[in-house]
Amino acid sequence: MSCPSSILRLIANNTKDSAKRTYNLHIPCYVKPNASTRRTGITAVGTTRVDVSVAAVPRDGAANLAVSQVIAEVFKVPKSTVAVIRGAKAREKTLCIADLVIGDESEEVFLQRSMQRLIDATESKIHSK
Repeated sequence: MSCPSSILRLIANNTKDSAKRTYNLHIPCYVKPNASTRRTGITAVGTTRVDVSVAAVPRDGAANLAVSQVIAEVFKVPKSTVAVIRGAKAREKTLCIADLVIGDESEEVFLQRSMQRLIDATESKIHSK
């Protein structure tokens, strides 16, 4: 389920215990490899994707690992829960944060909070220059 204004998708995992329901969050990204270390991170949040710059080169999965690390830091989740699920060899990728627990929040509120985290990560990057 996703709210209309969000580029993020929240997908419920099938579990029998509704009290421990978990979700996967899908984030469409455009990755810019070979960026300077200063520019590493989320550079823009658009209407269709999140732009992420990484210093890693697009070779042997290094850029995929780097973009997963950026997203893990923004959402404060273990790196092992973030994976590229689409576009492993392309700049357009979909990342998935697996097994998120949203607690008592509605899915819509969680998606709004997640979008705000991405926007805040972009703004903090602008203010740190």
